[in-house]
Amino acid sequence: MKRWIHYSSYLVIGGLTTLVNLVAYKLLLMAGLDYRISVSIAIALSVLFAFAFNRKYVFASQGDVKKEMLLFFLARVFAFILNYVGLVLLVERANVDEFWGQVLMNVVVIIVNYVLSRFLVFEKMVFSEGKDDKHE
Repeated sequence: MKRWIHYSSYLVIGGLTTLVNLVAYKLLLMAGLDYRISVSIAIALSVLFAFAFNRKYVFASQGDVKKEMLLFFLARVFAFILNYVGLVLLVERANVDEFWGQVLMNVVVIIVNYVLSRFLVFEKMVFSEGKDDKHE
């Protein structure tokens, strides 16, 4: 049951993070900003949201917040580069719509972000029973 709650929490927070990302991206596009600048700003906003909510609600981390924040942001830099390069390739090489290209890249990034968060950033999770989980 605790794993189902964990994965459900990640999906909910991930969905909200994706919503923050896409709404910010769309608003910035509508404001006339270039899609490359828009995606950069949207990702920065969604990363701030994701760290706070993933740390508290998904991974219930009891680790060193400074270390986790540094690793989280480094992992997100990697995800940003993946997102940015993937979006540019989709838009400029595959002629995918700017918005739908970002939707597709969000799916890829959500998976990558979970794996990096679970196994690199938040090494020590505490489930509701108070037992540590070291990636069993």
